[in-house]
Amino acid sequence: MIARRLEEQDLQLRVTWMNNPIVSNNMHFETPVMMENTIKWFQGNIGNEKRVDLVFEEEGRIVAFGGLTRINREINKAELYIFVNPESQKVGIGTRATKILCKYGFEKLGLNKIHLETNEDNKAAQNVYKKCGFKLEGILREEYCTNNGHMLSRMYYGLLRGELNE
Repeated sequence: MIARRLEEQDLQLRVTWMNNPIVSNNMHFETPVMMENTIKWFQGNIGNEKRVDLVFEEEGRIVAFGGLTRINREINKAELYIFVNPESQKVGIGTRATKILCKYGFEKLGLNKIHLETNEDNKAAQNVYKKCGFKLEGILREEYCTNNGHMLSRMYYGLLRGELNE
């Protein structure tokens, strides 16, 4: 698997995946995601030193998108996000991409901590994070309301430099 910076030519596929309920039900953004807004978001983030957005490829095709956001240089931490092709989940792509992203954060960006939140019912993501070495640091109780009005807790995970399971 290789990682590279997100490019404008990747945005249509990103938008398509983000509008798929398999992805959007576990991410926290409003749908439908519109291409015009995504282009503006992309162009507005060129040169933004508080985030890095990457594309993950295998065998010449995109298999995942991910990044580090809210990069805080004072305490060297960032928030991780990742989402995998909705038609290629549960085959290890998320684990491989998460490890590459964390390694990038620690080695290239000099981060000390990478953290994230995920829904309590997203067991597949929790398994990925645990495989990578993330530790559950807390539970934000009834923090998120689903489309059908059901309240979910958010699981807060953290990974310190030196804890990544490679």
